[in-house]
This record gives sequence, structure tokens and C-alpha cells, in this order.
Amino acid sequence: MCGFYNDEQKIKKGDNAIYQGQNVTIQKATHIKDNRTMDIVYLDDNKNEKTVNIPYQTSGYGFELKERYEKI
Repeated sequence: MCGFYNDEQKIKKGDNAIYQGQNVTIQKATHIKDNRTMDIVYLDDNKNEKTVNIPYQTSGYGFELKERYEKI
């Protein structure tokens, strides 16, 4: 089960994205099985940690992938 960016790529930890007009860094994407949702935890431009809850397997919640974190 996953959440997706507007272009249908999976939301992953470490990604740089744009959400509500701000540059954000995805810190965590946690599945919540009880209600079939995901908590997406991110840092905004001011380094404040925020959380948004989205349904499983959905896109179009305003997250746009800017840069994918690649492990070396």
C-alpha cells in the first residue's frame, strides 16, 4: 500500500517535493492499517515537521516530486 505523487510515482522517505507551494522533504511514510491511510511526515521550508494523512493507493493530494533520494 502506498501514497503517490500527482504523477503517480510512489512517495518515499528522503524525497524532495513541493506541497502547497512549499519545498518539503519527506521524513516518513507510515501505513495505518486500521483505517487504510498513510501518514506522510515532512519538513517544510522553515524546518517544521508536519504530517498529512492520505488514503492508501491514491494520488492527487498536492504532492509533486521535485527530486528523488537515491541511496549510494
